[in-house]
Order: sequence, then structure tokens, then C-alpha cells
Amino acid sequence: MKKYLYALSLGIKETMAYRADFWLGIASAAFPIIIQVFMWQALYSGSGGGALFGRSYAQMLAYSVSASILWRLLKTGFEYEINEDIKNGGLSKYIVRPIEYLPYRLHCFLGQKIGVLFSGLMLMTLALTGVGLSFHVSPVSLQGVLLFLPTLLGALVLNFLIFFCVGMWAFWLSEIGFLFEAVRIVIVVLSGGIFPLEVFGTAVGGALKLLPFTYAVGFPVDVLTGTVTGPAVLTGLCFQLAWIGLMVVISRFLWNLGSRKYLAAGG
Repeated sequence: MKKYLYALSLGIKETMAYRADFWLGIASAAFPIIIQVFMWQALYSGSGGGALFGRSYAQMLAYSVSASILWRLLKTGFEYEINEDIKNGGLSKYIVRPIEYLPYRLHCFLGQKIGVLFSGLMLMTLALTGVGLSFHVSPVSLQGVLLFLPTLLGALVLNFLIFFCVGMWAFWLSEIGFLFEAVRIVIVVLSGGIFPLEVFGTAVGGALKLLPFTYAVGFPVDVLTGTVTGPAVLTGLCFQLAWIGLMVVISRFLWNLGSRKYLAAGG
């Protein structure tokens, strides 16, 4: 247990040492948000001010702001470290020592996020307050905030597991860095990190909501902004937990399969 607590503290120290990277990453969210403001303004103006995709203009802006910031809060990067461990032999020290690689990486990741979540959520609060003041509405409620917190924790763990599985591809592929970025772009779209999945249409959007990606961004944001309420929140949480359980199984399977190949290759 102590070794995992050490990994947690290591992640916190790493975040504090690279605070500028975090704030630059958050600042970069401003550019896509500005682009979306103009895009949605044009689309809603053409619709005569009515709702699009089941959301008012204020609700759409609240979603866009929240999703853009949340995606950057949950953004990973440890998959590159996994790739380095596998390619340069750094993985050996985890195999010979009594420490499991998956829990170790999870604690490091959580440590990194503990240092930034509070600041990021405060920024999200300010942004949503700005949207509310602009349209004289309240984009979030106290109930939405309270329900959002467990979905945020689930999204944090699920996002880690998804990219841990992606990182495991380094056991079988070389020069995988560009693939990481390609996968990240696809996942941010499928998760609702840019716009709601309803944009894809009823059939496609409904199918995408059965995949794990939406429970890493879109679902928590919909809970926060009140688009998903009542029994739908409980249903979504059940789906989120189910995907976390399944991704744990897949992660361990890929690790066991890959580590045997790593040992057989003499890494």
C-alpha cells in the first residue's frame, strides 16, 4: 500500500512542478470554445432562435464550455511513459518488484489530477457563471453539481483505463506516438468532448452512447448541465461502472498478454 501512496504523491509533485503546462493546456481550450460560440451563434440564428438537437443556445454553450474544460482536465499523457518503459526496458523494474503496473500507473495519474482538478473546476464554475449572466439563466443547479461529482470520479477512472489499453499497444507496435494522437482525436469526438453526440443524429448518437467514451466526458457534462436527470442519471452511472469493470478486465488481459511477450523477447 505504501508504494501506491508514494506513486500518488509522486503524481502530485509532478503536477506542481509543471503547473505552467496545465494552465497552458486550459488556456488552449479558449480557442475551440470561441470557434464554437461563433458556429453555434450562426446555426441558432438560422433556426430562428429555437432549440437545436434538443438544447437551447444557452444550454449548448454551457455544454461546449464544460466539455472543453473537462476534456483537458481528464487528459492523459502517461501512455507515452508506458511506451518508453516498454521500448527502453524500464518495464523490467516493475516486473521483478512486488508492485502491479496498473495500480501504480493509476495512483500516479490520480495524483497528477488531484493537483489540477480543484483549479480546473473553479475555472469551469466561472465560465458557466459567465454563460448564466449573459443569458439570464442558471446553466447548472445544486442537484446537478452534486450528481456530477460521482460521475466525474467515474470519468476520471474510465479515461485512465481507456488510455492504459491504448498504451498497451506498444507491446506489439513500434513508433506508436503518432497513433496515440490519432486515437486521442477520435476519442475526444466520440466522447462528446467537442459537441453533443446528438449532432450525429438519433441512430448514430444513440449507438455512440452505448460505447464507453461518452461516459468519460459527455455524460458527466449532461448531468452537470441538467440535460440528463432523474432515473437517467442512475442508468448512466450503472453504464459507467459497467464499462469501468469491463475496461479493468481488458486492461489486465492486455497487460498479461503483453508482459509475457516482453519477457519472451528478453526486454
